[in-house]
Amino acid sequence: MDIKKFVNDAGRRAEVIRFALVGGFCTLLQYGIYVVFVHAVGVPAVVSTMISYAISFVANYLLSSFFTFHSDPNAKRGIAFTISHLVNMGMQTGLVAIFKGIVGPTLALLPALAICVPLNYFLVRYALKSDRFS
Repeated sequence: MDIKKFVNDAGRRAEVIRFALVGGFCTLLQYGIYVVFVHAVGVPAVVSTMISYAISFVANYLLSSFFTFHSDPNAKRGIAFTISHLVNMGMQTGLVAIFKGIVGPTLALLPALAICVPLNYFLVRYALKSDRFS
């Protein structure tokens, strides 16, 4: 596959793949920063989580804007992106609460993610592509 064509492809399939790549990268980024802060810097785990999440969140917004959805970041899109992630976090939390009684707490996040990740794609896509936030 031609990388330049893939990066610039406006088709939905390429967009979904870029969304997954950005999500995976930002997850690894968050975890890497977390580990560095906990082990190399000696920052407590909870504080390290907040720092790594914030850095990953900003990277996710910028990569999602420029790479995934080819949109220009601005304050309105940033707020919409933040709200979409808050909605996603609420959905995940609620679904984990439901699924822990069905599949147990160890597996509860998996069906929640199976539902929330595709929905999050549409929420983030709306936040970054809608003319409402330009």
